[in-house]
Amino acid sequence: MKNSIPILLVLLSAILSLTACSGGKSRGSFLKEHVSDYNITETARRITAALEPKNYHLLQTIDQEKRATAIKMYLKPTLTLEIDNPKISAKLLDCNPTMAVDLPLRIGIYNELNGTTHLVYTNPEYWSLKHNIKDKTCIDLINLMARDLDIASDAVKKGHR
Repeated sequence: MKNSIPILLVLLSAILSLTACSGGKSRGSFLKEHVSDYNITETARRITAALEPKNYHLLQTIDQEKRATAIKMYLKPTLTLEIDNPKISAKLLDCNPTMAVDLPLRIGIYNELNGTTHLVYTNPEYWSLKHNIKDKTCIDLINLMARDLDIASDAVKKGHR
């Protein structure tokens, strides 16, 4: 029985690795990715504005392309947004202080060479596994953040206000 535990852990790890590498576009993936109908600047404005009514605040915008240019490297247009809802974050940090590595939320926005703009972020649903969170209230908060991000991501589609 002792020898079967490491084998089970290896199998579980392999299964998680395979599901995490499935492209990041479906529910249950480690990353959530959305194609935007807008340019990178407008996508950043829209996602930030969509999260604002739910008390998420933009803390910082990092222009990765500008940083790369400063060291004489080429990078496609890429922004990193740091966004936080302090009330939810404080409660999640109380659930497990290791949540500090995932908070504030980080949203990536980048352009492909063909001009397509993408919005990507870590799926909060994985935080319960990553940070060993089992408390129902804490899991409910993680699910709330996941829903808030999913709903706000609709703002990068034309036809959405």
